[in-house]
Amino acid sequence: MNLRPGARPLAVFFLGSFLASAACGGPPTPSPIDGEPICPDFEIGATRAHMRGSLRFPVTLTVREGKEPITRTTLTGRRSKDDPPSRILLSDQDAEYEIEWAQCENQRAPRTRVVARESKDAAEYACGNATVYKTDKLVTRKGDAASRTVHFAAPPKSECWESELPPAPAPPAPPAAPDQPPPDAGAEADAGAAPMDAGATPVDAGAPRDGGSGGAAKPRRAGAADAGTTPPGP
Repeated sequence: MNLRPGARPLAVFFLGSFLASAACGGPPTPSPIDGEPICPDFEIGATRAHMRGSLRFPVTLTVREGKEPITRTTLTGRRSKDDPPSRILLSDQDAEYEIEWAQCENQRAPRTRVVARESKDAAEYACGNATVYKTDKLVTRKGDAASRTVHFAAPPKSECWESELPPAPAPPAPPAAPDQPPPDAGAEADAGAAPMDAGATPVDAGAPRDGGSGGAAKPRRAGAADAGTTPPGP
């Protein structure tokens, strides 16, 4: 095969890359991270600004092959269970990796739900000193995608950002009832007295009583003497 001058180094480079890829089991492929925490969106302030859900203290994941790190990513949590999992790139090959989990010392500032295009001057999140809290081993097998799944290790601080709203104003008090006038004492006395039957006959205090027989007293006959009494002489 005839090659132009200058083309040979390029061909050698591509040939070497192809052989290296074949020896390593192919190019890196996306591998999912299972069990990443879910941090739903939240609201803050009196305007109830809508913010994107995230961990307060993000987690860094470092994959090492031997002592050399081959990939690293920062995880902030999924916003809902419907979001796709985060992924890292791992080669499809028989290999053994060391997975290193660390948590950032700095809180990640909340971001609005609608993220505008960031300019070059926009400040990026600074993790600070990440403290390693766990290391795992990951053994992958060529052709087995499930073996490249990384299982999330929960950090010491797993809280998410939550809504921070001012307290709701108290409902207005109901209007006070008008003052009632005091009741009339005379009216209460009249109301408590038993009414008199209009058809009742008033009792005559001077009328003689019939010894309890219930009839009127009979008049005394003239000239009649009382029994057992001697009439007076002439």
